[in-house]
Amino acid sequence: MTETSTGARQPVRLVLTPRATRPPRVPLLTWIHQRPEFRAGVRDAGGGRPGGRPGFSDAVIIAVVAQALLPGLFNLLQSWVDQQRTEVSVRVQAGESEVEIQVNGRTDATKLIDQATRALRQAIEDSGGGPDPAA
Repeated sequence: MTETSTGARQPVRLVLTPRATRPPRVPLLTWIHQRPEFRAGVRDAGGGRPGGRPGFSDAVIIAVVAQALLPGLFNLLQSWVDQQRTEVSVRVQAGESEVEIQVNGRTDATKLIDQATRALRQAIEDSGGGPDPAA
């Protein structure tokens, strides 16, 4: 087993912050928990505490999921954004690498996955998880 294959299975941490101008019809956490594979790894980060960044909901959600679940999570996220006509800020963290992605009604879920995948690859390379195939 190589370090690269081990790194590819490591979980990814995401911080989902819905932008709220009004209360959503269906809270994002409820929407995500409709799929059983996300119930254990996706939780409310704030416990319903008020505060946070202006213009953003205080319903910050932490997700720690296997990389293989990212396409399903991003598709769920995009469908929620489309239904709510709102947007979500997503911070994807893998190792020491982090990328912030804004998801809105014009976002393509495939592009979200591509951005997250690039961040994951960079994290693996930065941690010495394997040689760069382009080198």
